Amino acid sequence: MSYLKEEEMLYIDIGIRIRKLRLARGLTQLEFSKRIALSRPSVTNIENGVHKVSLISLYHICKVLKVCIYDLLPENVGKISRKRHTNNEDDSRQMAE
Repeated sequence: MSYLKEEEMLYIDIGIRIRKLRLARGLTQLEFSKRIALSRPSVTNIENGVHKVSLISLYHICKVLKVCIYDLLPENVGKISRKRHTNNEDDSRQMAE
């Protein structure tokens, strides 16, 4: 799979997850857009994977939806990152002892 195709799929996947979480919270696109300080069309584009969501927008989205950024990423990304983070914590603890 080409890098571009993989990137496109990543944004589509993130958009789907955002939409599901927004709907689960009972928020319309308009209400959600106001809370994250983006236009409603921008939210539509993010949810459809058309717009590349910025890190600061992801931060605000996570804050409003009350989720961790890992909840918006594909499972394999979160598992790798969480495992790496957990291993680093274990290494830090061992060094401190």
